Amino acid sequence: MKLAIKTQRLLTPLIEMRDAVMLIDGEHIEAVGLQAYIPVPAEYEVWDVGERIVAPGLIDVHNHGANGYFAREGAEAVIEVSKWLAGAGTTSWLSNVGDLEGLGGAVEIIKGGRQQGAASLEGIHVEGPFLHPKYLPGEPKDPPRPAELSTYHAFLEACQGHLVMMDCSPDLPGGLEMIREIRRTGVIACFAHGEADYELFMRAVDAGLTHITHTYNVMSGMHHRRPGVVGGALTCDAVMCELTADGFHVHPVAMDVLLRCKGLDRVCLVSDTQAAAGLPDGVYDWSGRIIDGEFGWTDVTLVKKNGVVRLADQKESQDGSLSSSVWPIIRGVHNIAHLVGLPLKDAVRLASLNPAKAAGLDGHIGSLEADKRADLIIIASHRPDFSNYLLGSTADRVVRHAVCSVLVRR
Repeated sequence: MKLAIKTQRLLTPLIEMRDAVMLIDGEHIEAVGLQAYIPVPAEYEVWDVGERIVAPGLIDVHNHGANGYFAREGAEAVIEVSKWLAGAGTTSWLSNVGDLEGLGGAVEIIKGGRQQGAASLEGIHVEGPFLHPKYLPGEPKDPPRPAELSTYHAFLEACQGHLVMMDCSPDLPGGLEMIREIRRTGVIACFAHGEADYELFMRAVDAGLTHITHTYNVMSGMHHRRPGVVGGALTCDAVMCELTADGFHVHPVAMDVLLRCKGLDRVCLVSDTQAAAGLPDGVYDWSGRIIDGEFGWTDVTLVKKNGVVRLADQKESQDGSLSSSVWPIIRGVHNIAHLVGLPLKDAVRLASLNPAKAAGLDGHIGSLEADKRADLIIIASHRPDFSNYLLGSTADRVVRHAVCSVLVRR
C-alpha cells in the first residue's frame, strides 16, 4: 500500500512540522517533510487528517499484562495484552516477565512475527528474580538470595536471543558480578527493587548498569545526607530512567525534578501495567498467577479502585501497598504535558524515541524518519484532553476497550 498522510501538525518527535506530509510505502516511511517541498505521487492514496496530530507510535518497555491477562501466562495472553496496548496507542512493547516458566509465550509470539491489530512485541524485559525482598510488595519473608550466574544464563538461553533488559539489585550477594555478566552478554543491565546506597549504586554503574526500572519506586530514596539510588539516578548521566507517570506512582513535582535533572533524552515513560489494566474496579484474586520469581509472593489479592491497584491486606497509607499501574503510557504523555507542562512533542518523545533508544530499537522505530517502520498514531487536537481520540497509522478497526478510542490497522 502506498499512502500519503497530510497533516497541519506532525511530531517527529525531535521537531514539530506544520503543514507536513508523510509518504508510506508498504510498512516503511519513504519521506517526511513539508507539503510545499514533498510532492505526492499520483499512485499514492491520500489521507488528509487536518488538525489531527501525527506522532510516532508509543513504545512500552515495561509491561506485565493487561485486560485480565499476565504476559507470563502464554502466547494467547501475550496476544490479548498486545491487542489492549494497540487499543491504547502503544504500537511496540517489551514483555515484562520474572520467571523462566513465563517466557515461552513471549518467545513464541516474537518468533511468529507481528500480529494484525496488535502492538508488536519487540523483546523481553526480565524483572526478577534478582530483586531484594525488602523492596518487594508486601512484607519481606526471606533473606536476600544470591544472584547466581547460572540462573541468569538459564534466562538468557530460554529467551532464545530476545532478552533485551535484565533487572538486578546490586545489594544482593553477587549483584555486582551479575551486572558485569549481564553487560558482557549484550543485555541491558537495569536496577530494580533494591536498597543500595549511593556509593554501591555508582559501583553498579561502573560495572555496567545503564537503566533504572520505575525510578523512585521500590528503591532507596534521596536524603540530603544519604542520596541513595534516587540521588544517583538523578545525577548520573550514564543511566536512562524509567518513569511511571500515571499520576499515582510519582507526584508531578517529582516528575518535574527528574526531567530537570536528566534532561529530555535520559527519561522514558513506562506503563508498568498488570492484568487489572482494562478491567473494572473490583477485587481480583491472582493466587497462583503471580509467582515467587516475579513479585515475591504466590497468593495475592488486589483491589482496583478509582484507577489504582493496591494489595488487599494493606491500608492505603502503608508503603508498598501500591501495586503495578493500570494505565497505558498515553496517560503518562497526557500527564507530562498537562501536569508538568512540557510541550506535547517532548512528552511524546519520552514515550517513543527515548524508550526505543533505551531498548536499542531506535534503528527501526521510535521516530518518524525515512526508512523506519511506519509505526505512528494520529491524535485529535480539537479536544482539551488529546488522549480522547487516537488513530493508528495503518488502521482497519476501531478498538474501544482503552481509555480512548483507537483506530488500529496493520
